Amino acid sequence: MKRILGIWKILLAPMCAFMLFSASCENTPPPGNPDAGLYHNYQEVTAELAALQSQFPAIAKVMDLGNSVQGRKIQAIKISDNVGTEEEEPEILFVGGHHAREWIAVDVPLLLAKHLLQNYNTNIAIKKMVDDGEIWIVPMLNPDGHQYSVTNDRLWRKNRRNNNDGTFGVDLNRNYSYHWGGPGSSGSTFSETYRGPVAFSEPETGAIKTLAAAHEFKAMLSYHNFSQLVLFPWGHTNSNSPDHALMLNMARKMADEIRGVHNKNYTPQQSSDLYLASGDATDWLYGETSVPSFTIELRPRSSSPGFILPESEIQSTFEENLPAALYLIEWTQAAAGMTVTM
Repeated sequence: MKRILGIWKILLAPMCAFMLFSASCENTPPPGNPDAGLYHNYQEVTAELAALQSQFPAIAKVMDLGNSVQGRKIQAIKISDNVGTEEEEPEILFVGGHHAREWIAVDVPLLLAKHLLQNYNTNIAIKKMVDDGEIWIVPMLNPDGHQYSVTNDRLWRKNRRNNNDGTFGVDLNRNYSYHWGGPGSSGSTFSETYRGPVAFSEPETGAIKTLAAAHEFKAMLSYHNFSQLVLFPWGHTNSNSPDHALMLNMARKMADEIRGVHNKNYTPQQSSDLYLASGDATDWLYGETSVPSFTIELRPRSSSPGFILPESEIQSTFEENLPAALYLIEWTQAAAGMTVTM
């Protein structure tokens, strides 16, 4: 497959030389199913979600949230008993894959879904979490960008919006409406942090907006990489949020849970302590609803290997982040007055 992709790029190169600013050139997909190795590409994610729904129909349901810029499905999997019914239970949202090159940020939430479903009948604590709540997981929010990072540019970050000026892509994690356009985002289409022409201009972020409007999420966790951090609002300002103490304590707890697995240190801190970023998902959901919202920057800690985390670390990265995710599910249900045994 990799040899075929290489031949395809060679054949297409002369055409692209004459179509440098053409959307048809930039967006022409290669034939077949691109190979991301042990990481999951778009086709594999959709197949895995369908298989989980088929294997666990009583507690898993795949939902189409909309289509990406290039028409790929943006999918969520809902995990709950009575999965076809909207019950008065605490809901939590996990989102992966805002940024195309962050492949581990897709596999961790996908593995979380598999773990919850596969252990439902054998793990009392997990069964109670699933029975007493509604868990929503969106493993790959940016399918077009991810596909492009597999086939063309491994370090591609944005989606694949044609900006009609020779550039492509909007940074989805600068496209949310809360303090959109502020520091840490760019109005230049050439920038990797290009925020888009208006807030929620992209169907990918619009899908999350619509999902959140239809559900009363009690917490959200957005996966990214790299740096090994547990971040919380605010990102658009250095000022503390009204719930700074609560979210700092929760971030510390998640970092402790992570460290207890493989002794990896994830630093809990306010997002703006890393750098200012306006229009991101966690500031938006917290700013609009006061719901505790977090970003976990997964392995590695440094730029070497940076975004290109070795395949050998996929499983261990998931394993160390699992108890943090379970803690957050537990927290949402405890906050709603339910008792969860861990």
